[in-house]
Amino acid sequence: MIQSKVYTCPAIGGAYEKLIHPSGLTIYFMKMPGKARKAAMISAKFGSINYAFTAPDGRQVTVPNGTAHFLEHKLFEGEKGNAFDFYAKTGAKANAYTSNDKTAYYFVCSDFFEDNLEVLLSFVTHPYLTRENVEKEKGIIAQEIKMYEDEPGWQGYFTMVQGLYQEHPIRRDIAGTAEDIYSLTPEILMDCYNTFYHPLNLVLAVAGDVDRGRVLDAVDRYFPARRELPLQSMPIHEPDEAGARLVERNMLVSRPIFHLGFKDNDTDVDGFALSQKEMEVEILLEYLFGKTSPFYSELYETGVINSGFDCWYDLSDYFSFCVISGESDDPKAVERCAFKHIKALIDGTPDEERFREIRNGLYGALVMETDQAYGMVNRMVGNHLNGAETFDALEALQKISAADMRKRAMGMFSEERSCLSVINPLKEG
Repeated sequence: MIQSKVYTCPAIGGAYEKLIHPSGLTIYFMKMPGKARKAAMISAKFGSINYAFTAPDGRQVTVPNGTAHFLEHKLFEGEKGNAFDFYAKTGAKANAYTSNDKTAYYFVCSDFFEDNLEVLLSFVTHPYLTRENVEKEKGIIAQEIKMYEDEPGWQGYFTMVQGLYQEHPIRRDIAGTAEDIYSLTPEILMDCYNTFYHPLNLVLAVAGDVDRGRVLDAVDRYFPARRELPLQSMPIHEPDEAGARLVERNMLVSRPIFHLGFKDNDTDVDGFALSQKEMEVEILLEYLFGKTSPFYSELYETGVINSGFDCWYDLSDYFSFCVISGESDDPKAVERCAFKHIKALIDGTPDEERFREIRNGLYGALVMETDQAYGMVNRMVGNHLNGAETFDALEALQKISAADMRKRAMGMFSEERSCLSVINPLKEG
């Protein structure tokens, strides 16, 4: 029997349903009457940090870096052909991604939704892994890895992550190295699949003007009755402080690229509290470093940074950190200026008017997202895997005060928990 709960947001007149299928699969369904675009996403809580685990038969398994990403690539290829070929015929846009803590597969379409959903559920539930097709994929992914190795922006970001964290598995490369990839076998990939692609470790989200009953009929065909899932615990041991305050590399760039990261150790949060924290940090980053901030104006007007400057926040139930990045001939000046403005906020009184403008702008952006099929399936999946619900963010935004933002800054930013990564131009000669 299916368990069901409806989540509503009176402020926008929206609603979505959360269902627990008899197989254990969590399903999110959001009806969008009259909307042309439809989307579906299915995600496994399996990413680069899940490198050691207990297989269903009780064996202790350790896999190479890049395994989750490799498996993502292979699932698209079935015994009857590549799923991308089918999606091309229906006009759907389909893709997938692997991150530190999850793997997600999705499509967006206007027509043939039910056919596209069948393909999505089929290839995710029927892995086709042979020695021949696994060996073939290794060369393809090795080329992709080479591209990442030559990409200064990615290298600067990943070097920052490795500087911020000392022992955390987030230090493991999502794609791995060519050596890692060439050590993979169908047996290793199936160990991962059987452990992490269990219905209890998956979430499916659907949004658009689609028939709920037909979605559930499709799920019934691909997800049988519940099987037991071995408990996957992953204790994280990570010192409070960053592993390095400054890390530098030389690459083929015309101007230094910097990533300044701030490690947040307050990760034991879920539910509404997690959504509130996420919104507080989003407001905080825009307040401190957004393109209307005194920090940005000061550095942009003096040419220390350019319009490529950016800031963002990444979190899960295993990690949390903020990043500011861009190009600068003086990255250390950027770092000094950042901490100057952080200190001014903590020691002073927040600008209430500016805080409200930022909060209202973020609220408006989230409301607009509830009208977009892909935006909603992506957010419903992400929030679920982190232990939260999508509408919690809208409710939280209405409650957050400038004092909450200032208090969050006090816990989020510390020099001892920060790392500046710089990709410098190659030296002549």
